[in-house]
Amino acid sequence: MDAFDSELLDAVLSLALAAGNGDDEAVEVFLRSAEPADLAVTGAHVIWRMAAALGRMVQPERSAPQMIHVFAQALKEQG
Repeated sequence: MDAFDSELLDAVLSLALAAGNGDDEAVEVFLRSAEPADLAVTGAHVIWRMAAALGRMVQPERSAPQMIHVFAQALKEQG
């Protein structure tokens, strides 16, 4: 298990919560809290690990890329 920088992980998760709640001011704060590339890489690792974990919980089991496809389809249907 790769270790994440705890501050970056906190910023990414907080950013996701702020964006989900529509709190534009908080989003701005978290975007300015770290380098954009660091936030993007940490966010991508979080999404990948969540997809892998969820893929093991469904039947039939799915890979992380398959779960990410499921996430993308769900977002398209919402949007």
